[in-house]
Amino acid sequence: MNATCKHCGTPVPATRSDGFCCAGCHSVHDVLQQQGLEHFYDLKSGLNLPPVPPQAMRQQDYGWLETATLAAEATRENEDVAAELCVSVQGLSCMACIWLIERVFAKLGGTQIQVDISSGELRMAWQPGKFQPVEFARELQRFGYLLGMARADAGQSRDNTLERRTGVCGAFAMNAMAFSLPAYFGMPTDFPFARWFDLVAAASATLALLVGGSYFAQRAWHALRAGVLHIDTPITLGILAAYAGSIIGWLSGEPGLKYFDFVAMFIFLMLGGRLVQQMAVARNRRRLLRDPSIPEKEMLEALKAGASFTVKPGQAVPVAAKLTDDHASISLEWISGESDSCSRSSGQLLPSGALNAGTRALNAVALEAWNDSTLHKLLEARRGGDQRDLRLEKLLRGYLVVVVLAGVVGGLGWWWHTGEWTRALQVMISVFVVSCPCALGVAAPLADDIAAARAADQGVFVRTLGLWKKLTRLRQVVFDKTGTLTLENPLLLNAEALENLDATARQMLRHLTSGNLHPVSRSLFDALGGMPDDSLNAEVVEEPGHGLRCEHAGAVWTLSRPQDTTADAIFTRDGQTLCAFRFRDALRAESLAQMEALQERGLRVSILSGDRETKVAAIAKQLHLRPGQWQHSLTPDQKAAWISSHEPQSTLYIGDGANDSLAFDAASCAGSPVTGRSFLEHKADFYFLGHSMRFMSSLLDIAATHRRAVHAVFAFSVSYNIITVIVGLAGHLSPLLAAILMPLSSVVTLSLVALIFRRSQNAAEKSVPLPEPVCVTA
Repeated sequence: MNATCKHCGTPVPATRSDGFCCAGCHSVHDVLQQQGLEHFYDLKSGLNLPPVPPQAMRQQDYGWLETATLAAEATRENEDVAAELCVSVQGLSCMACIWLIERVFAKLGGTQIQVDISSGELRMAWQPGKFQPVEFARELQRFGYLLGMARADAGQSRDNTLERRTGVCGAFAMNAMAFSLPAYFGMPTDFPFARWFDLVAAASATLALLVGGSYFAQRAWHALRAGVLHIDTPITLGILAAYAGSIIGWLSGEPGLKYFDFVAMFIFLMLGGRLVQQMAVARNRRRLLRDPSIPEKEMLEALKAGASFTVKPGQAVPVAAKLTDDHASISLEWISGESDSCSRSSGQLLPSGALNAGTRALNAVALEAWNDSTLHKLLEARRGGDQRDLRLEKLLRGYLVVVVLAGVVGGLGWWWHTGEWTRALQVMISVFVVSCPCALGVAAPLADDIAAARAADQGVFVRTLGLWKKLTRLRQVVFDKTGTLTLENPLLLNAEALENLDATARQMLRHLTSGNLHPVSRSLFDALGGMPDDSLNAEVVEEPGHGLRCEHAGAVWTLSRPQDTTADAIFTRDGQTLCAFRFRDALRAESLAQMEALQERGLRVSILSGDRETKVAAIAKQLHLRPGQWQHSLTPDQKAAWISSHEPQSTLYIGDGANDSLAFDAASCAGSPVTGRSFLEHKADFYFLGHSMRFMSSLLDIAATHRRAVHAVFAFSVSYNIITVIVGLAGHLSPLLAAILMPLSSVVTLSLVALIFRRSQNAAEKSVPLPEPVCVTA
């Protein structure tokens, strides 16, 4: 068995021997132990947590929170009223998170706090002077949680309307069932309250139809107008047929046509299944904060050619611009895929999408308007909706034709032989009722939910409902190189050198690297672990092309490039070298094993990179890829063009930079690692945390199990419908029997899905693990 992380529970890469999947999880675990908060692990009850993302450990800009705090305190009615503020939270996963956040909040002197996992937000109240929200945010960072501005679209991130519909229809279903049961148990028709019972049942079904049935009817109608057959079409047919028959039976006094309880309960179950499908997806979308590397919307919309603007450290240059500062350090990793930073001097061009990799804000003059910029083009690119499933549409078309013909012919046959229109109508309606895909509508969402939970155990989070279907249709997997196949930061080869530093030196090195985006700084900061010391007021000065420098306690500390080639960076105090560091670009753990596993599955594997040929060739060689399987020096448009010409409908693209945005849109399925400095995870079908590629095989295995579960449920539903339709045509399917069979069939299909996933998990646990691969470096 592969080891799992002591903090989050996800698999530990073969390159780590400390029992943690990443430095972030190690740091958070240590803080919990030091502060006596080990009860956190008891409360999470064995549930896996998201791995701590790297950006949660780095220096954050809380200027927005300081502004929001001042505004909240200024708008109070009087001094006795507490200030209130609502913010987004990244990292929430279970009740243990709420417990921990509440403990931290109380320790710092807050008045009241409400944490909502479902919306990914917290609302806090405090007395000014006794509590500092910025201090609270920095303390939460130590535990892996990030605070961000409340999203303007927070209310739209989930379908609140569907939640309300489901809850209301649940009440209507209970009413309809309660007032229909007496008739099933022999209540005489002349009972004084019999009519009132029928009236309540009819009213409950009518309201359920208006509140919940309209959800499916609208979707079915819109799909039909677009020339598409949707699963909501047979659902709508069954609901309308059962309701129409019930009204006719109620008005005519024919008890064999009353399906009011069936109508209300069926609508409730279908809405519940649809809600389960959407909840996991919405929750995963809300796990991520707004990308801080993109400047504020108000600034972007005001940008015109000739306008002066400022770019904060870590933010992207929004438009092509001319630098007005003397020097600046920028990274072109969003544009070319190369992570190395480069220097720019006054008057030189800053391309749109370049990242400010320095420790200070840079000033520039725009050469174009925001709407004309490359970054705007990449941000506005949108992935298309789910592709039409022509096979499913063909199947649904045949299914509906058979059901309608069976119902109509059966009803006419009964009328011809018996002359009883009520009997004929009951037969026809019973066929329409039992042919509703009730079991499939409840079980398929459960399969989605279980599959999403299994993926989360591997550090993968699903963002779109159609992911599993897309993954089962793959023929090729295409990777970006830098930050996707390779680690986001270069690998520190002599990490033992850090152990020889005293506490003060480690503290100063952490301070130097905490706010700098240069790959060397990011790598050293992650290797050091822990959080920067906010009490240090020493300013870090970047000398472009040379390194970082700061003065503290009478000493000058620097991190710079050495004159010789024996090391890649040196750390000095007053000119005396304390450490010399060596780095190499390194593949993510298990990259080679996963590449081979994908090809063994019959999938084609390719690399599309904007990096130089020598770098891409070195990585491809390590991954045993042939020359035709990798491309180098590609622009964003060229990446998208390559995807479009190589079976895009069956392609999974995995990338992490803005230069991958157009390729994302061209591929049918897309995934992204979470870097905290890219917007791609906000538009991917799934995103992943951690430093390993081990999840790839697991994700495809989960997709295959999901397909088996859905196929099994579909096979059961077809068999069930054939049998019940025959019973209905024989005239033996009463409203009571329909009301009994509907929940029973749902229970059977739900059990079937759970059993298939359980067997799959047991088989995976019993399988012999692959040999642990060695770390491969470029």
